[in-house]
Amino acid sequence: MLVAAISAMASQHVSGDEIAYKSLGMGWMTDDMITDLLDWQPVTYQVEIQQAEDDSPLYRVIAPYGAAFAAAVEEVNGKVLTPDQYDSEGTRFIDIDATDPDDVIFHKTLTGFDIGAGEVFIGVNSRLNVTFADGVFRAPVLGIAVGIDDSAIAANRRGKFRIVLPGVALNDFDMTLEPVSHCLTDRTFRGNLTVGADVAEVRYGVFADAFEDEMLSYVEAVADGGQVFSPRGDFSYEMGDEPKETMVAVALDERGNQVGYAWCTYYYIDEDPDGWTDCGTAEFTDGFLQDLISNIPSQTTQCMLQQSKAESGRYRLVDPYAGIKEYDALSGKHKDHHHYIYINACYPECIYIEESPIGMESGEYGLMRVSSFVNYFLKAGYDIEECAELEYGAIVEDGVMTFPEESLIFSMLKFSDGDWYTADSNCVTAVKLPEGFSFTSGVESISVDTAGEGQAEYYDLQGVKVGKPQPGRLYIKRQGGKASKEIAY
Repeated sequence: MLVAAISAMASQHVSGDEIAYKSLGMGWMTDDMITDLLDWQPVTYQVEIQQAEDDSPLYRVIAPYGAAFAAAVEEVNGKVLTPDQYDSEGTRFIDIDATDPDDVIFHKTLTGFDIGAGEVFIGVNSRLNVTFADGVFRAPVLGIAVGIDDSAIAANRRGKFRIVLPGVALNDFDMTLEPVSHCLTDRTFRGNLTVGADVAEVRYGVFADAFEDEMLSYVEAVADGGQVFSPRGDFSYEMGDEPKETMVAVALDERGNQVGYAWCTYYYIDEDPDGWTDCGTAEFTDGFLQDLISNIPSQTTQCMLQQSKAESGRYRLVDPYAGIKEYDALSGKHKDHHHYIYINACYPECIYIEESPIGMESGEYGLMRVSSFVNYFLKAGYDIEECAELEYGAIVEDGVMTFPEESLIFSMLKFSDGDWYTADSNCVTAVKLPEGFSFTSGVESISVDTAGEGQAEYYDLQGVKVGKPQPGRLYIKRQGGKASKEIAY
């Protein structure tokens, strides 16, 4: 989220160079700005805090991104900073004006942090307020700006920023939500919730087929109206009928303020062999991972192509990443169940890959997933015909399915809140279909009635069968071997 340049507001505040300060001792700072910019976990560390000698509410944080910050980054995130990448000399500081405790100001402040793109600055985002109460400076989510040169983004995405004065207790608002597995074969999600001692209440919500990159909107909804979540430690939860859910937990302090959140996405893996028909052996060539793992050449495997009995326009490749020794380290946690790449061919003019967990995890970045822009656009509200006009659908020629440039996307659950990125930059992803197989014949077999007109069947514009059409909505009607678009009445 881009934000406007931080306003100077110098006329409203006294320059720090004209103020004499006294040391209050060692306090604490939690950074959710620079770590947010780099998609690292927030870090908490000790800093010296000073106050104006006349006891006015003007404060100074000494070396906020100095040696203590670098040590915390290494401990929490495993990133080793060289002395030229942070304020190793301890010359930087943050001047804070708390004259109005409900609208605390600190100006655009250079941090001494630079890993090659330019020195990073932080400052108060003027649209939202930093507050000061009980010896603690806090900011709302996205209430602080961080940037380089003239560009800035709203930070404090996890809501962890705080500066705690010396002598004030450092509250424990930590919260983690860890799954036993992101892949479920029995629709029972099992997880573990750990909560800091100073979290007064946890609220939660469960969202089907969520966009994880819009997580902050789910967090806000849960904070405002979520249900109280009482379990601590191990718990289980029965998921609904959708193949994907996201559980969001929000931590509140004793005043009802949001002090943290955690979330977890999990998938139901359909292991029922009776629901799918084998179509034959396909050959899958992977191009999704080449931008991520550049030292491993594109891999080709043989795998079974299956057709859904319930929705005969849907197909899946069975374990397309299995048996690739170069990926063994990534797939170790998922070898006790199958994984699939789902292909939707319900609308032959726009065949696409559905969101599919592939059974591999990349260390700190979590579960890997593949999908396509068509699937993303459909979830965002486009219909299949609009997607077809974008020409992002797969191309099937001579029994081989390939994909247009920039039509495939890739995500890791713990990287940038699960955001999706364009994949297959070399356009090598391909599926060589089984000998004699045709998606078109499979789709046409959905409801062909050779005995007569037969009963009409309805499908939404994504090709998913609908039991009871809703009046006023457009559907694909199939009857007697013919298909047409009709508005239900």
